[in-house]
Amino acid sequence: APCSPELKEIVAALAKRAERLKTDHVPPWEDNMLKITGEGRKAALDLRLVRPGAPDHADSKVNTAVREIFSVWQETRAKKLSQIVFCDLSTPKAEGEGFSVYQDLKAKLVRLGVPSEEIAFIQDYDSDASKLALFRDVRAGKVRVLMGSTQKMGAGTNAQTLLVAEHHRWRRPGPSAWP
Repeated sequence: APCSPELKEIVAALAKRAERLKTDHVPPWEDNMLKITGEGRKAALDLRLVRPGAPDHADSKVNTAVREIFSVWQETRAKKLSQIVFCDLSTPKAEGEGFSVYQDLKAKLVRLGVPSEEIAFIQDYDSDASKLALFRDVRAGKVRVLMGSTQKMGAGTNAQTLLVAEHHRWRRPGPSAWP
């Protein structure tokens, strides 16, 4: 995804903060590299994670992912193939608790025509039994887009029977990789 002018501003400000840590002996409770890199990761994913009033850029990583996920969903509709989307930041939030990449991505896919019930967040399934039922639904083509963090879906996720695409860092396999 191309870097927007706003993201370039944020990155420059983060670089200045990092330099200030070296030269001004900033107390760690005031600012630190962990805080700076965390804000950088969030800004690179979506500016609205660090600036709530920021615009929704058409070419952002999230909007690029929406286009790719929707394209794969549409092209594999007849076979009901599924996709897994990894996103380690900005997990689902309760209503009114701020911006969530998960909820933004889902809302955009639903607006494009993906049925809401075909999109699931692993975070909504907290017991082993509910996860097993979710994975069964993914393998059956009932849930066609499963989103979750690497930690929640990394090991033990048995959902590959109809899996056509894995989106991590928002890259898409070509049609030749599809069953």
